[in-house]
Amino acid sequence: MKHPVTIVGAGPAGLTAAITLARRGYPVTVWEQHSDVGFRFHNDFQGLENWSSDSDVLTELRSYGLQPDFECVPVSNGVLFTPDGEELSLVSSQPAFYLVSRGSGGGSLDQSLRRQAEQLGVEIVFNRRIDKLEGQAIVATGPKGADILAAGVTFETSHDHVAAMVFDDTLAPKGYAYLLVHNGKGTMASVLYRDFHNSDAYRNACLDFFSERLGLNLSDSRRFGGFGNFFLRGSQVRNGKTYIGEAAGFQDFLWGFGMRYAMRSGYIAAQCLINGTDYNEQWKAHLRPALRASLANRFLFERLGQRGYGVLARRLSRHEPSRILNHHYQWSFSKRLFSGMARRHYVSKVKDRECTHEDCTCVWCRCVREGHAMGIED
Repeated sequence: MKHPVTIVGAGPAGLTAAITLARRGYPVTVWEQHSDVGFRFHNDFQGLENWSSDSDVLTELRSYGLQPDFECVPVSNGVLFTPDGEELSLVSSQPAFYLVSRGSGGGSLDQSLRRQAEQLGVEIVFNRRIDKLEGQAIVATGPKGADILAAGVTFETSHDHVAAMVFDDTLAPKGYAYLLVHNGKGTMASVLYRDFHNSDAYRNACLDFFSERLGLNLSDSRRFGGFGNFFLRGSQVRNGKTYIGEAAGFQDFLWGFGMRYAMRSGYIAAQCLINGTDYNEQWKAHLRPALRASLANRFLFERLGQRGYGVLARRLSRHEPSRILNHHYQWSFSKRLFSGMARRHYVSKVKDRECTHEDCTCVWCRCVREGHAMGIED
């Protein structure tokens, strides 16, 4: 008889692991501290990126045994604004990303994964926070620090479909702002890597910008905020606990996209448990190259400045954006060079000096030993 598996966290990473294990006959219990899946989201639109790998992300999810029956809209065309206000068209022959809804509402990615897990007999225990874990378990508890902040608003509008982005430090310092509209519902956010305490001002400035440039009209608007963190460690297995998704720092350093990495890591962790293979070896083979490339991309982007953003935007508009992005997410000699520089400069907020002991059984701490406060290890 297969032994029971405990998973902490009912996000995309944890539920993907649960679905994979349940399909192979493992009894799975998922512990979720909130009252429903997708609790920290606001039924806002997000992008499921489709450029970091050569395969289409939906094909990848199906290969894991997941059904993409959630609201999922391919986005191949859009507009990109430069800091000086130039409007550029982006056109791709394949979807650059898929627009998905996150949260507790119907049609969301989160509710779809919950439904698929429960249909396979996975038990999800809500409103329970597990503080200590003994023995083997999978930890998918989400981000613990704010290296990136999204200050946004969801709304209704007379517009039908819009996909727009702007590079401008006056609207989103060292980040970007985006606007996604589908069937009269929209999400707008400023994604900041600096100056978090002025997030409300950046949100308002972005609303003014998109309203002026695209004639955007809003009703029933609701503000929201979100955050994410990035780090890389040499091992993601500690004292029988396997870390996946954002709990493992698996999020794109450049743009903050993490759903694809989350579900991939959940599948890898489950397969390693099923087959008795080494999780550290597998995530390093299937996740680390793109993550390290994204760290190098973040280092370079932060040094571009306003003029450099314009150069990057025009390059994306003159060529196929998906192919350019795919090229920049491949591990190469130049990426290795810049990754080394980035590691020396990058300081993650994911650290907890109150918990530095070697044999930690805590679920929620970050367990970073002294000497590794940057959160970037080989």
